[in-house]
Amino acid sequence: MKTLILPMYGVGDTLMITPAIEVLKKSTDCWIANICMFRSTYEVLKGNPFIDDLIYFPFMDKTKFQSFKFMMSLRGKFDCAINFYPSNRWQYSFLSWLTGAKKRIGHRYIKRDIRGLNFLKNYTVKENEKLHNVEENIRLLKFFGINVKDAPSMRIYFDEDEIEAGKRTVQAVSSREIKVGVHTGTSSFKKHKKRRWAREKFLELINSFPDFDFFLFGTEEEKEENYFILNNAKHKNVILFENEPIRKVATLIKQMNVFISNDSGLMHISAAVGTPVVAIFGPTNPVWVRPWKVKHRIVKADMPCSPCFYYSPEPLKCRASLDFKCLKEIDVSMVKEALIQIMI
Repeated sequence: MKTLILPMYGVGDTLMITPAIEVLKKSTDCWIANICMFRSTYEVLKGNPFIDDLIYFPFMDKTKFQSFKFMMSLRGKFDCAINFYPSNRWQYSFLSWLTGAKKRIGHRYIKRDIRGLNFLKNYTVKENEKLHNVEENIRLLKFFGINVKDAPSMRIYFDEDEIEAGKRTVQAVSSREIKVGVHTGTSSFKKHKKRRWAREKFLELINSFPDFDFFLFGTEEEKEENYFILNNAKHKNVILFENEPIRKVATLIKQMNVFISNDSGLMHISAAVGTPVVAIFGPTNPVWVRPWKVKHRIVKADMPCSPCFYYSPEPLKCRASLDFKCLKEIDVSMVKEALIQIMI
């Protein structure tokens, strides 16, 4: 069966489909093609042995006509099209319908289901808010006659040269035994910068561990936070990796003893390369997106209104009008304790 996997938006969401792809390929004779609409998502799937054809098409940079023409070039070539979870926007459902695949697999959503045109899919399961995204994706495999209770880990596939280059890079800049990766950022899409723990608290945390080396990862989006920390660190134990290719970032994170992060794509990269994670959560739900199948600690404030974020086209907002108190109530001592516990 020729199967097309339609694009996911972010790196984290993309990595969370890799367990389902692995199970599907191992359990069937499906020929699998996967479309990516960002270079970053393409790069984290590159080399995946369970994908037969990895396709990059930057929908966001193309006109509507160019995107339509591209999808029409695929029409009739696939028996099945899959919208993995979460993809509750009408554009995803429309792309599935445009393929002309007889089986159009995906979810029906609790909220905004009709607006998301999810009725255009003809093989669906109802969203279950108690499941992790990986588990939601595994559920869709029942339409291939697959029943799996224990999903595998997420994976990024490197060659030996990439891994060795990551080791050499880290060894060249750090001689301390304990190396801690840090991601101060999140996606900026739909006001998701509001999910970031305060830069001052990251700095206070780093300053309390003079014998550790801390590696800051980021792009232009985290420049303000990262340079604030770099310029104010008391013990000169901060190393910045800025604007590096995503696969190189993954090999560097693989060398860390532990990774501290907001809920972000790099948090999922850390899980995919097997590095333990201290994950800081505010309005988003760790039940859905906690680090999958890796040693981790979740740090969050016990607010009655949290988590409040739901997958939808709406921008992130504090629904309790408390200016994201769920993040502001997370004290440095809470993250420090989690960091110590995970290294025991």
